[in-house]
Amino acid sequence: MAWQAREIISLLRWQRHDFLNHLQVISGYLQLKKNDRALAYLRQVIDQLEQIGRIMHLQEPALALTALARIEGAVARGISLEMKISTRMEKLALEPGTARALWEAAWDLALALAGDGNTLRVELTSEAEGYRLLFYTPVPATLPAGAADTLADLTRRQELPFTWQPETGKLSLIFKSR
Repeated sequence: MAWQAREIISLLRWQRHDFLNHLQVISGYLQLKKNDRALAYLRQVIDQLEQIGRIMHLQEPALALTALARIEGAVARGISLEMKISTRMEKLALEPGTARALWEAAWDLALALAGDGNTLRVELTSEAEGYRLLFYTPVPATLPAGAADTLADLTRRQELPFTWQPETGKLSLIFKSR
């Protein structure tokens, strides 16, 4: 429980800092009478906040907390995230601990592949076979030896589809649904 409290406090601090930065940027544009730029930036911030909100509404709180912690870490490393979250994963057919282990391994691998200062696209969609977590990393992307072992082992044990396409930078994992 204590580790969760630390993680949550860290996330709240990050959110507060991020929100204040956005307000300062908008204020600066308005002071410079660049209303169009302020409005465009505000729309971008709203879209980002909506995606973060969708993550917070995932059915499994541990997945939401893990994703938010990884996003905080990515931002600290200068990784720009483009997210499209279109499901709450309401019918996840995996035990919470198993789902979290897979989720953490996938995020960790994607962030390692993205590298500091780059952009990582993240999509979470609902499909017939389950929930697809999809990352697009910068190309060319090189997977260091052993980097995917944890995720590959977990997906093999759960008989889940996991693919990595270095030529496109596409990393994909499907979580079973009921």
